[in-house]
Amino acid sequence: MANEDICIRFGRKLRKLRHQKGWTQAYMAAHTGIGRAHISNLETGKKEAGLRALEILAISFGMSLPKLLSRI
Repeated sequence: MANEDICIRFGRKLRKLRHQKGWTQAYMAAHTGIGRAHISNLETGKKEAGLRALEILAISFGMSLPKLLSRI
């Protein structure tokens, strides 16, 4: 798995966390202020998350940034 692109691995984790919350991409976009298309691109590994987005996502999921990035 470590050979797989980090953006793909992060996107998979992001989608899993979103599903665990029962959020749609539209709800997550409204909740975080990150555009729905950008969330989709993050989940598919087409885009890299910037530091601000990572912090917003961690806060939205109620976790620390290291926790969000762990095991990806």
